[in-house]
Amino acid sequence: MTATIEISLYPLHNEYPSSVLNFLQKLKAIPDLDIQSNGMSTIVIGQFEKLWPELGDLLTSQLSMEDSICVLKVAQGRREYVD
Repeated sequence: MTATIEISLYPLHNEYPSSVLNFLQKLKAIPDLDIQSNGMSTIVIGQFEKLWPELGDLLTSQLSMEDSICVLKVAQGRREYVD
């Protein structure tokens, strides 16, 4: 099943830009995902069965390294912003 996950990461410290960019770099290393980032969130589209465990590992690593809040929205299918 294809899924769309919108991710917003909020590291709870003053150097948050580098933490967000590091997280995005690791996210983009996961194969077979379509990723669209903007100033507020990142949209990830891929096969749910593959995406969810990979994202879980990434979030476990992120949240164990530093205090952060992560907000996820999950939808079935492709949910993209199209102009």
